[in-house]
Amino acid sequence: MKIASTFTLLAVAVTAFFVADVAHEGLGHGGMCLASGGRMLSLSTTYEACSIRSRAIDGAGPGMGLVVALVAWMWLRLAPPRSQNLRAFLCLLFAFTAFWNVGYLIYSGLLDRGDLKFVVAGLEPAIAWRVVLVVFGVIFYAAAMRVVGASLARNFSDGDGWRPQNFALIALLGASVLAAAGGVFDPRGPGIILSDALPSALGSAGLVWVGFVLHRRLPALRIATPTSPAWIVAGLVCATFFVAVLGPGLRF
Repeated sequence: MKIASTFTLLAVAVTAFFVADVAHEGLGHGGMCLASGGRMLSLSTTYEACSIRSRAIDGAGPGMGLVVALVAWMWLRLAPPRSQNLRAFLCLLFAFTAFWNVGYLIYSGLLDRGDLKFVVAGLEPAIAWRVVLVVFGVIFYAAAMRVVGASLARNFSDGDGWRPQNFALIALLGASVLAAAGGVFDPRGPGIILSDALPSALGSAGLVWVGFVLHRRLPALRIATPTSPAWIVAGLVCATFFVAVLGPGLRF
């Protein structure tokens, strides 16, 4: 029973990360490319190439990710589903989209890499803009951690299921393995695994800290992911498409 529940949790996490990635690369960058009059040239798990460049296109990936995070949070707040697996999916979708895209502020500010590097490129003084990115990134990341913790505590209760830290570790592991697997086939080379693919998943490491904090504060809290063949199939479909199709990239 525990093994089946583990596969269900992994499937929920994989599906959530898949949606987060497509929202960032496809809906965000790709959608703004088309809205700006450009033509999408390619799309992979880590990159979208457009026939034109603009700050709006570069910033649309993180922006769309945060929109999806907001939708997931509002769904949980206003109309929480009866299904425990769907509630877990929405919590993880919020976590992956919020942590990844807010984390981009810190990533771009510290390392001068990624989408937001291009958003602030040319703005002076450059170092001040990078400091602003890092400061706001830390503030919003901490806020996202609080929201994730509150969402898990509100939507799950004492009883059978995963301890929060185990839930977080398994979910992050599933997302990280999926991200790395997609990066193996990235057309820009295997170096993308460490530079782009894994950071998009490991940026959600705050989820693990939230899990440990929840366990200390609410030791009886359990996050249930009942065995669900439907979720397992959905996870397999998403993982297969992510690795086999988006991994090597689509060309238009």
